[in-house]
Amino acid sequence: MTILTKQTLDKQSLISFRKKLRATELQAHAEKMLAYVEQCGAKKIGGGISATYAIDGDVMDVEMYLPLDMEIPSTDEFVFKPWLFLDNCIATTHKGNPQLLESTMLQMNEYIEENGLTPISAGFIVTINEVTDMEDVDKFEVDVYISISPNVV
Repeated sequence: MTILTKQTLDKQSLISFRKKLRATELQAHAEKMLAYVEQCGAKKIGGGISATYAIDGDVMDVEMYLPLDMEIPSTDEFVFKPWLFLDNCIATTHKGNPQLLESTMLQMNEYIEENGLTPISAGFIVTINEVTDMEDVDKFEVDVYISISPNVV
């Protein structure tokens, strides 16, 4: 696995939600957000982005973003964000079985520890190639970004 440094995550025109929920509820909530996007006449462009801030038992604090082709109104549940920008990131690509993504995240954390780095963001997972059929699991691909403090102490 190759970890790149000084990378940037720069996406514009996104709809998002942040919620504490069970993994089994995540897909339904993402589909609800997509339905709202379509109701507003917008289209998803590119893969979704997610960040998990905490896990407590089977409940996780997760934020999901969908890049859009246009601005749409925020609601109580979904927030339009004109810009998502993370600078000075370490980044890597995970290809293959999504169940092995945790191993990729652990390797990134080891890299952070070994190099005395200070992360200042959660890991942001950017979907490059999503798979819905288990026969295509080897085609699954995401990029992972973690912003690192530039401070030296």
